[in-house]
Amino acid sequence: MTARERHAALIEAMIADGTLTDPALIDTFRAVPRHRYIPESGALTHHGTPLNAVNNPELWLAAVYTDDAIGTRVEGVGLPRQRGETASEPRSTPPRVATSSSSAPTVLARMLELAELANGQHVLEIGTGTGWNTALLAHRLGDSAVTSVEIDARVAATARGTLHAEGYSPSVEHADGYGGWPSGAPYDRITSTCGVRRVPPAWTRQTRAGGLIVCPWGLLEGAGVIVRLERAEDGSVTGTFHGGVGFVSLRTPGPSAPPVRDSGQQPDEYRLTQTDPLAPLTAFTSAFALSVLVPDWRVRRRWIGTGSGVWVCDHSGESWVRVYPYGTSWMIEQGGPRSIWDEFEDALAQWERLDRPEPERFGLSVDAEDGHRVWLDSPDGPGWTV
Repeated sequence: MTARERHAALIEAMIADGTLTDPALIDTFRAVPRHRYIPESGALTHHGTPLNAVNNPELWLAAVYTDDAIGTRVEGVGLPRQRGETASEPRSTPPRVATSSSSAPTVLARMLELAELANGQHVLEIGTGTGWNTALLAHRLGDSAVTSVEIDARVAATARGTLHAEGYSPSVEHADGYGGWPSGAPYDRITSTCGVRRVPPAWTRQTRAGGLIVCPWGLLEGAGVIVRLERAEDGSVTGTFHGGVGFVSLRTPGPSAPPVRDSGQQPDEYRLTQTDPLAPLTAFTSAFALSVLVPDWRVRRRWIGTGSGVWVCDHSGESWVRVYPYGTSWMIEQGGPRSIWDEFEDALAQWERLDRPEPERFGLSVDAEDGHRVWLDSPDGPGWTV
């Protein structure tokens, strides 16, 4: 299939499954093909396969029009996890850290549909990346309506050049997206292709009353969602979650969290269980609930001689859990000032009492003082400070 045929097939598939419904967005996606914004070399599939349009054009083109993210700038170790891939799921290749990527087409389509774009709006995009989403916004709203910020100067320069070559000239600024872009505020819409644990205060300040913020949000890698927040007159924002998603995380102030790895401590407590303890951590719905109900924890798959287990710890690494197969049973070891596994069990019992709610039943409110609260069913319903 040619690039044109693959592009057309992708758009028709997104229309058929209901991902794209807005006629103006359908026209926009038809007019802005993804392959124009993917580098011919140096990119990776989400499985870690190198892509080169010259040496293997069929593989490159097939990857471009597969509904997955493509890592376009990779450093060290961890590509963003994809929709449906859990935090503790093993990978076929060593992980890499993607500092820039082209998001999966259906994810961009879902976000732009949620943004309810309309003529006359002024939009700030956080994370220019390859420029494909920037081009979609510019085509839909006009160049002068779109400002995009990118923390990596080289990525910003490349995207700016690609956009100009394709006939678009939105404002592409080299800046830290955590601070938004104050000189262009207020905005009717702020969209981010970077995931956040906390909505940056600058975004809420720079959004017009009645305006929307649409971005990936999540407390646990592999259990993220898209959130759509509306700003009130008092400066607060509130909104609901919309399905699972994986994204490159927004770089935030302060030191990076240490790697999640088994540090070899001896346990304070251990127990055996016949019930698979990994299931709640590997199923998206329960993992998302645990990320909300249990504060401050991270997880990674752990491989040992008896099979595949997990290592869980808090951000300081002081409290931890080690889970691994032990004969026909499972061994659970934990140590540190917190009993994280006990907290998991209590949270899962609470989730069961709440009738195992899906992520879409939860929502997020951020008050004018930056207090974050996740709630169930309505802002007045049960809630958890996060």
